[in-house]
Amino acid sequence: MNRIIVPLLVAAVLAGGAAAQAHQRGEQEARVQQAKSAKPGPYRSVAASGQLKRGEQLPPRYRTHHFVVENWKAHRLTEPPPGHQWVQAGSEYALVAIATGVVQEVLVGR
Repeated sequence: MNRIIVPLLVAAVLAGGAAAQAHQRGEQEARVQQAKSAKPGPYRSVAASGQLKRGEQLPPRYRTHHFVVENWKAHRLTEPPPGHQWVQAGSEYALVAIATGVVQEVLVGR
């Protein structure tokens, strides 16, 4: 009896694992398709207008450490509130929310 039950249990476990992997692959493909067809978020991109504007989302390239202004006092900027940082893009400085990348304030040519 055990000779029949044990192989059946092993086969059932292996089949369940394969089915789970197929289901997971299907979910991943659905997420990729949804991301491709998703409408833009509530924020306009700075890349679209070429200018930094309040309420727009900063492009990811400006969110790298190279553009973050660490010495804001030397640039005559105010201390950023918690969760924000100053970013320099050309001659403009933008106060940006770190989590979302949304521009809160823009100062030109300081």
